[in-house]
Amino acid sequence: MDLKKMNAALQELRSKYAVSNDGEIAAAPCSDMGAGAVLKCCCGKTVPLLPWRKERRFFELKNLVDGKTLEDVSTLRFSWIASGKSLAKLLYRELDLCEYIGESPIVSLFATLGGDKAANVIVKLADSKSCSVECSAGLPEGAEEIDKHEIIARRGIGCDRVVDSQIPMSSIYEFTQDGEKRFTDVDTELYGFSTEEIWIIRAAFEVLSKPELADAWIKADSSIRRKVNAALETEKNGRVAVFGKED
Repeated sequence: MDLKKMNAALQELRSKYAVSNDGEIAAAPCSDMGAGAVLKCCCGKTVPLLPWRKERRFFELKNLVDGKTLEDVSTLRFSWIASGKSLAKLLYRELDLCEYIGESPIVSLFATLGGDKAANVIVKLADSKSCSVECSAGLPEGAEEIDKHEIIARRGIGCDRVVDSQIPMSSIYEFTQDGEKRFTDVDTELYGFSTEEIWIIRAAFEVLSKPELADAWIKADSSIRRKVNAALETEKNGRVAVFGKED
């Protein structure tokens, strides 16, 4: 990540939208989990960033639940396959998305692991929704990540991928003698940044725009870290990890 350019873009957004709160994006001191970036606010708080909560596909899924477009949601089916990321890092995002999209805290989970490369986790939310989370860090280096998030309800199904698709689709494909290239723009104000950098900038700007998010994200980060560690331990001890609604 180019933190210098990212912070310059953050300041441009602050100026454009007259946001008075200031802060700086920095590398997370411990990047084994989470997005690997934090926001150091001028008020002295250091806020772990949850950039996937700013991705349009995820908050649109959440809107389907919020607006009751999907009636009586029963199951969330999430998967993420990547390379160059730890299993803990993959589980961190997916478990946070379970609580964010499912709108209920995790109260129990159990995981089966394939070494340090794969995990299958069964999750129960406080309002009785069930979640199936599959993560793999086994893709070859440089391979494009594959993920899919599906919501199953009594009436309706929501998904962040086109029906029956198995891999993410791009907006533009270029086929030349040098091989294949793909292009997808996801933000009209942040050209030139990678998708990962864009959502980190947007997450930082969201916290500056809505200071009340700072404490909520700090609390969410602490909670999800505990649940990821518990998930990685369940196969070793053979016991379901149980949490309170406030954990």
